Amino acid sequence: MMVEKVVRGYIVTPEENFLGEIGITNGKIVEVSKIQGHLDAETVDDFGQDYIFPGFIDTHVHCYSNPNEGIHRASMAAAKGGITLFIDMPYDLPTPVTNKDILKEKIDTISKEAVIDVALWGTVPKENGAAVVDELADGGVVGFKLSTFETDPYRFPRISDADILETMRKAADRDLIVAFHAENDELLTRYIEDAKRENRVESIYHNLTRPPVTETTAVIKLLDMASWAHAKLHIVHVSHAKSLEYINWFKAQGTNVTAETCYNYLLLTTEDLKKFGPKAKINPPLREPNELKELEEQLLSGGIDFITSDHAPWQKKDKSIGDDNIFKAKSGSPGLEIMIPLLFDYLIGEKKVTLSKFAELLALAPAQRFNLNNKGSIEQGKDADFTVIHNRGSWQIDENEFISISDVSPFHEHTVNNRIEATIVRGEMVYTHDHGVVENNRGQFVKPNY
Repeated sequence: MMVEKVVRGYIVTPEENFLGEIGITNGKIVEVSKIQGHLDAETVDDFGQDYIFPGFIDTHVHCYSNPNEGIHRASMAAAKGGITLFIDMPYDLPTPVTNKDILKEKIDTISKEAVIDVALWGTVPKENGAAVVDELADGGVVGFKLSTFETDPYRFPRISDADILETMRKAADRDLIVAFHAENDELLTRYIEDAKRENRVESIYHNLTRPPVTETTAVIKLLDMASWAHAKLHIVHVSHAKSLEYINWFKAQGTNVTAETCYNYLLLTTEDLKKFGPKAKINPPLREPNELKELEEQLLSGGIDFITSDHAPWQKKDKSIGDDNIFKAKSGSPGLEIMIPLLFDYLIGEKKVTLSKFAELLALAPAQRFNLNNKGSIEQGKDADFTVIHNRGSWQIDENEFISISDVSPFHEHTVNNRIEATIVRGEMVYTHDHGVVENNRGQFVKPNY
């Protein structure tokens, strides 16, 4: 059979894994074969024994929380990190994605600058937010991101319960997901004010002022509201197993809900918050070692739907300002370039998760949840998106060598025992270990399939 391109290696599919080859024409997978040499093509990329995964998807990225990052730089960082599509959050500085004009401008930027594929979240304004649901849905967002905690009254506001419920109902009418940053604003605001007043500003107080109850109470409220609104609910960056117990109970009762955790919550604890200070400040906060163990048990038993980076590209100046007062530092850390290698060591190397389960957590499950029907698995007819991982050799993470504008990470000097060998988007090589990122703008804006 003659095809345009052939990719060879150890192929990971939903059903099985095998040494074989993939035929590609017009950016699509036209055949997956267990026999190497079965397909003819002018271009053959042979990766030997390296793993060929479906292109990984990160559904939680903040390109414009720091405007110095942007689509082009973030998408290059993602390509280096083995991500073939990310969904960018709507809380852009200075203007969040709350209407069709802002959305169109962002889509135009993706078309001009993206190295990989990008989908988009929309959000709603603080007042009368449900009014914008239809115009953003028509524009192609995958869903709506809202918050029960106020970071900024304009860019990242707390949404009232009445507007949450109405937005859930309108999004359900459009078959779109509503996702939430779930923290109890009233509780944690009180705890933070008390800590500041008493000058309790050491790093650990970022955790102590955001105890698990600040997450679980917000999660329970959203679950109940979603069940009444018949909404498609998604809870982002779950940090505690108790939240997952509630989520999975509601799921068993028929509520349409999924949950993600982030790589930081699986790899770091409060001990790292004490050690690294602002570098390890994220929202919700890192949890105690025993709580990480409980979260891990949920993941390994199927209680978590997928894993994301919550990539927040802060720079040293944004973090060091909190060296003497943790509340002054920005919250969040970068992840696009390092999440996949770190999780590969942790899940496959340490926890012996299967290759197919790894692909499900980081490609298939997010593609299915957000109706990205051409993504997520190596199957005939889907986009030829692949992440190639070389499972030999070691290297050290260096925060000063990130493509991302971010130059600060709690994983600085951490040793990783695998590497991204290549990243392929719709059959085109956008990154190789030997040559780096191909800066041609091959990425596209991707809408959900309905």
